[in-house]
Amino acid sequence: MNNQDWYLNQLGITQYILRKPTVMKGEASINIANNIRLIIVSQSAPDDKIFYDILKAINVKKEDCLILSLAQLFMPLNQLNHVIWFINENIPDSWKSAHTLNDKAIIETTTLSELAQSPNLKRQLWRTLCQYENYFNAH
Repeated sequence: MNNQDWYLNQLGITQYILRKPTVMKGEASINIANNIRLIIVSQSAPDDKIFYDILKAINVKKEDCLILSLAQLFMPLNQLNHVIWFINENIPDSWKSAHTLNDKAIIETTTLSELAQSPNLKRQLWRTLCQYENYFNAH
């Protein structure tokens, strides 16, 4: 126990420990800019060739993508009107229980390296991207 802790204890002041200290650093405030056309949920920013090929095919620039970790994705599903692409991440359980999940543009894929090596997975992704074609058109 350091001096500050001891003094606070003597004054009867209870210290609280933040469970998510990154919230205090602004990590919790996610603003979706007007140019965003695709939200990507991934452990790290995708940098594979296939990722850039997919963006080129749907006519979306990387600057028009918002890349979030799963921990940063805490907004309610009903507040999102974008295509959301989960790369090697699972859809949050809180979203799965939402009855509007079928109305949302959500894509789930495995890792990009697995995707690059599987013609069937690429074909499936392409079909899904074609369904959401209107989301990718410029505003």
